Amino acid sequence: MPVSSRAPARVQLAACAGTVAFLPYIAMKQLWAWGGTFAGTSNEEMLASSRRNGASGMWLILESWGLDPTVLLAALGVFLRWTLPLTGRRVPRWLPLTPALIGAAALAPYGVLGTVYCTLATTGVVTMRAGDFHSSQDALSAGWIGMTAFAVYGVALAVAARSYWRRTVTC
Repeated sequence: MPVSSRAPARVQLAACAGTVAFLPYIAMKQLWAWGGTFAGTSNEEMLASSRRNGASGMWLILESWGLDPTVLLAALGVFLRWTLPLTGRRVPRWLPLTPALIGAAALAPYGVLGTVYCTLATTGVVTMRAGDFHSSQDALSAGWIGMTAFAVYGVALAVAARSYWRRTVTC
């Protein structure tokens, strides 16, 4: 198991950006989980939407306890993103890289394309469907928060994973 050096400052800056980008998303989701309303949609409406869309029993239990599962996953992801740039300990290389590469490959394109779509909807080029929200504008508000978080997080995770990969290569 190779020992990695500390990540360069620009990689640590990317990790900071990814963390900060998730704060509005976490606030929005926790507001719903704690019974509040955001973008015109209440906690009860979000739970009904989760049920209608086939959420698992565990997902619904966590939400009923005031714990949004995506917030828990975001916290886990933020932890992972910080372990990649800052680690200097001996760990099997695949242990942090596997979830980092899967996460980056899934979230960066989803977030970037979603942000492009939100931009097109904001400028009136396309129409944002209301979906589970009361209006297209409400959906767009939540969309901007979510897509920005996923885009910045996904890119930051890719940067951190690449840096970790390069720093742990054995010759």
